[in-house]
Amino acid sequence: MEPALTTAPAEIVYAQAHIKIAVGPEPTPEIVNLLKRTVYGTHGPRYQHTGQEAKINHIQNPFFFQLFREERVIGTYCLSQRLVKTPTGEALSFYGRYFAIAPDFMGQGYGSLLKKEAIAYVARVVAPPFLFYSYIEETNQRSLEISKKDQYQHTGSLEAILFSRLYPKQDARFSRLTPDELPQMLALLRLAYQDYTFVQLDRVYHEQNYFVLKENGEIIAGLQANPVAWHILHMPGMSGKMIMQVLPHLPVLRRLINPENHRFLALEALYVKPGHEKALLTLMESTLAFFGYTSALLMLDVNCPLRKTLKDSGKLGIMNALNKSIYTQVMVKSNGMSEKDIKQYPAQPIYASAFDFS
Repeated sequence: MEPALTTAPAEIVYAQAHIKIAVGPEPTPEIVNLLKRTVYGTHGPRYQHTGQEAKINHIQNPFFFQLFREERVIGTYCLSQRLVKTPTGEALSFYGRYFAIAPDFMGQGYGSLLKKEAIAYVARVVAPPFLFYSYIEETNQRSLEISKKDQYQHTGSLEAILFSRLYPKQDARFSRLTPDELPQMLALLRLAYQDYTFVQLDRVYHEQNYFVLKENGEIIAGLQANPVAWHILHMPGMSGKMIMQVLPHLPVLRRLINPENHRFLALEALYVKPGHEKALLTLMESTLAFFGYTSALLMLDVNCPLRKTLKDSGKLGIMNALNKSIYTQVMVKSNGMSEKDIKQYPAQPIYASAFDFS
């Protein structure tokens, strides 16, 4: 059984002079307000998440850390406790997300202090073995440096794959997975991802948004789709200028992006029956049509076979053609686990949850 942390609301875990850090099981209004102001990315794409109030309450077993400076919340960090699949079986893990420092306090060591004390708190109250892990964009040098100082190790790389259709159409074989079909689908997914690590399928069927293509009653392709909206502030390079400054003003192509409120689907738990790889693109397009969206985002390990299948198809759409490849590092810090316990690199790809990266 998965052990659980028990914390009283707003438990103080660090206090020195005018600085203190508290941990609690629920997000405070101050945390949500700080996240609304947070801009992600440094030298690459820069964007803000939206809809924090709704999504933050769906985080699995969260522990929200707040950093106060003279009673003002200037930093936040969340560790989500879950079990993930590793080469040696299921492992207790803590996924780090919602890391943010108020802009006027960046570069002063507060972020490093917050992460360090959050990790130290878990190490005090949880018996090993367990691990911490995070997804950090390669261009986000500030966060990568903080993680390295906390002795996180680079374990793998993910690539952001963009898929788009100007006028998506829904295939006749497309349907929403029914509750009765979920056990069968989970069995197919466990088999499909048996050689992956960090697999956790807890978010499959979130909001009942798992979709499939069937032939003769058999599922030949499937995926989980999570609707997301970001406020995009900047895209690098000439192609970025094209996306930000030209596409939104062209009569047809502006369907692809609205920087002020860019709505897209974050995809995970992709399944395709061997020999039916082309069906995956059809399913992705059909899912866009179902939601009335024109683009989707996947995060796939650079050694994932599906990544090669999708990229080799040459049919990912205009957004993928215009965007420069964006990579994310998977950073891991273990307590009582060896590198072989975590990942047989590079043969074993990492599974990335759309709920985590969006």
